Amino acid sequence: QAPRTCLRESPYSEEQVVRLIMQELHDRGFADTLSLLEKESGFTLEDEPIARFRASILAGNWSEVEQTLSSIGIDCEDTRNAALFAIKKQQFLELLEERKLKQALLILQNELSTLTQDIPQLHRLSSLLMCPSPEELRAAASWDGSEGRSRFHVLESLQSYISPGKMVPVHRMETLFDQAIEWQSEVCERHVVPADHDLYADHVCASSVFPPELLITLRGHTDEVWYVAFSPDGRYLASASRDKTCILWSTKDYSLVYKLEGHDGEVSYLSWSPNSKYLLSASTDKTIRLWEVASGECKRTFAGHEETVSSCKWLDDEERFITGSMDQKILIWSTKSNIIKQISSPRVHDMVISLESGLLLAADNRTSIHVYDLSTLTFLYKLEEPTAIMSLALSSNSRYCLTELRNGSLHMWDLETRTRVRDFSGHIQGSYVIRCTFAGLEDRFVATGSEDGTLFVWNRKTGRLLERLKSHTKSINGCAWSDKAAALATAADDKTICIWPAYHGAPSDMQSKNAAASQQQNESSSSASLADGDDRSMISNVADA
Repeated sequence: QAPRTCLRESPYSEEQVVRLIMQELHDRGFADTLSLLEKESGFTLEDEPIARFRASILAGNWSEVEQTLSSIGIDCEDTRNAALFAIKKQQFLELLEERKLKQALLILQNELSTLTQDIPQLHRLSSLLMCPSPEELRAAASWDGSEGRSRFHVLESLQSYISPGKMVPVHRMETLFDQAIEWQSEVCERHVVPADHDLYADHVCASSVFPPELLITLRGHTDEVWYVAFSPDGRYLASASRDKTCILWSTKDYSLVYKLEGHDGEVSYLSWSPNSKYLLSASTDKTIRLWEVASGECKRTFAGHEETVSSCKWLDDEERFITGSMDQKILIWSTKSNIIKQISSPRVHDMVISLESGLLLAADNRTSIHVYDLSTLTFLYKLEEPTAIMSLALSSNSRYCLTELRNGSLHMWDLETRTRVRDFSGHIQGSYVIRCTFAGLEDRFVATGSEDGTLFVWNRKTGRLLERLKSHTKSINGCAWSDKAAALATAADDKTICIWPAYHGAPSDMQSKNAAASQQQNESSSSASLADGDDRSMISNVADA
């Protein structure tokens, strides 16, 4: 054999690198190439005991698997018991699949029950004895059977008990690739496009978060637009206005679907039901209206507050919702009846809820965020800001909360640690409500409007200002983001709504959206007759105590 020439020095262990290559060759079925590499390098993917252990598991030779545990380093009692439990559980399920119920019962009673103190799990396993067929067993156990991938899953679970030097962790090279791509995504400050699996070049996103041009400007309201919200399924955008109406827009082509009329006062807040079938609107007329999206009809009007309803949020069962008001009351309503719970509160300026953590956060009209247990409405604690809070926004994982302040500051709180972790600045914020939002893939960005009609976008983790986009001629009152619609919407006092397309929308989809949206904009421009008042009234639900 000719001497080997190494072209460069590497800080990484040659044996580890070669064995990772061997594992990849093995997994991809290059058996001859693997054999040649083992011969040339002098390394082996696995020694004889490990190879026998692997083969025994995949063949279902459970007695052989037990005999090899000590020879591969699984000899600590706790570790051995955990490994044996995984092995015996698989054996138990395979016996049930073969309808050998007596043998399965003996393993459950004499072996599995001695290896764990997890009584609920033992009860779940015992209930499988009642399954009348292999098909029902596999469904009840969420298990794909001995002919599926279940033995591979057992092998993977047992690898955590074996030294990686003896048995290379499963798919180790792909894991390293995934970690490298994930790190590249993390450090990509303008990460708007999901990283692909190209290994030849580093992941790089576009130089801007949003394309330089708007997708469309929506015109349909006759006064200031105060609120926008995308439906959870991404099919609709809802807008609320000082003109006392709401509008439902289709995100397919951003055409007007329904104009929702009926409130006697300005509409200042919207909330979509989790299934996207219903929309709540809150108004200065002290009522909340429930709209059916399919028909555009108002199904019910809820009256119970004595002042402006400043916020409303759906609860998880889609039959209840919660509202806050300047009348110092927080109410829980049933869509089928009326008020089902009420507590006294400060004057509620804005409100967000986390169904995952069971928290309700209510901002008063001064400097405090009052945190309640959502299930009981019991007060838990307060978060304090230095000046009046104008609006709140919650991240999709419910860990972070944004607070928009009257002095032009935008803060981010970590609700797990109850600490302020990031400040964002640059926009103009005075005495008017401006609603901010998390945006982008995995909430990578923070976006808010400004009183000069500019949209500001920051990197959430670094706080660095990434974009300053001019789209409106007057103050932007609110922003809304949708992953499914792949767009950011802004609402402003100039009576318009601007739609910014995200770069990560499929190019073909985005092209068709642009074409349809442009046509819709031209039609709207030719038919709409809008009054151009220059008044800049203070939003009525921003009253000082």
